[in-house]
Amino acid sequence: MTASTESEAGACQHIEALLAARNLDLEQRLADTEASFRSLLERIPAMVYTAPIEAPSMLSYVSPGVETLFGEKASNCVGDPGIWDRWLYAEDAPWVHEECERTNETGEPFVAEYRVNAKGGEVRWVRDEAVLVTDPAGQPRFWQGILTDVTDARRSLEKERAAAEHLRALDELKTTFMQAVSHDLRTPLTTVLGSALTLERSFASLPTDDVADLLGRLVTNARKLYRLLEDLLDLDRLTKGSLAPRRSPVDLGELVRRVVEESSIGDERVVKLDLPALRTSLDGPKVERIVENLLGNLRHTPADTMVWIRLRATPEGALLIVEDDGSGVPPELRDKIFQPFRQADSANAHAPGSGIGLALVARFATLHGGRAWVEDRHGGGASFRVLLPDAPR
Repeated sequence: MTASTESEAGACQHIEALLAARNLDLEQRLADTEASFRSLLERIPAMVYTAPIEAPSMLSYVSPGVETLFGEKASNCVGDPGIWDRWLYAEDAPWVHEECERTNETGEPFVAEYRVNAKGGEVRWVRDEAVLVTDPAGQPRFWQGILTDVTDARRSLEKERAAAEHLRALDELKTTFMQAVSHDLRTPLTTVLGSALTLERSFASLPTDDVADLLGRLVTNARKLYRLLEDLLDLDRLTKGSLAPRRSPVDLGELVRRVVEESSIGDERVVKLDLPALRTSLDGPKVERIVENLLGNLRHTPADTMVWIRLRATPEGALLIVEDDGSGVPPELRDKIFQPFRQADSANAHAPGSGIGLALVARFATLHGGRAWVEDRHGGGASFRVLLPDAPR
């Protein structure tokens, strides 16, 4: 072997040694990077995963965060083709799978928030963000994503939305209250003021009959104002839960008959009564208010409306029925009319009302452990019904 050949061989050996050392260094650095990356993934408070292109519903890697969210070991999740079907909440699964298939075809990032069956059977919200990783030539290799638990954030957002909605509803209720009550306040106040001014200016020169008529108007409209004030106060007490029924034995048939006779409903409508004696334990004054407000609600019907007032004993208690052959109440309004200051369209434009009467009917019925509702009357019209249990339920 010549000196030249020996020199070349030595140089090759030196180069090979340098390359080996460099490769060893690269391998060590790669191992260190991989270890650092895995350590980072294990500390992230989320679940990092990869999924193959050909089977995006299966995991090829998942970080230890899966155990925190789902209570499963990472090693048991890799390669399981039914893993997502087990995790996804049933109602969200169809559209999540559909979105997964769509993005797998288009290569667009997958971003969605949905519910999952988490550890211990708890349903939680997650945010899933995944991107398609490609090689230097642009060919897709696998999906890489991160699953973050956003349940607490969504609950906070929902609370904020609920609070905002509550404030909006209160603002609407205030506006509706002012519109609804203003008529019932303005009309009797105008009459009271007009009658009082007339008496003040011309009392000495007015005939006795005119004075009596003006005094009668003052009393009638003062009672209307008093009743409106009582309704508002009762509604406030019922809303706060500061009212309780004071039950005592009552002949409900006689009570209803007396309230009907003391009202002016018989002068305005043709009324038919079917009120058998029915002894029960109720809060008499509160039930009187129920009957009065049901009768007051009839002013929204045309003047020629027929009215039936019935009383029936049922296994649950006493059932009070007030029916008319008017236009009835549309199904979409049957809950609305029992809410404070909410009204259906009135057939009588001169009696818009305050929207308190039926709300009190429903609240007083609930106070007794019963309920109030409206349904179609057989033959046309509305059938208002109030169930009054004999004892609290």
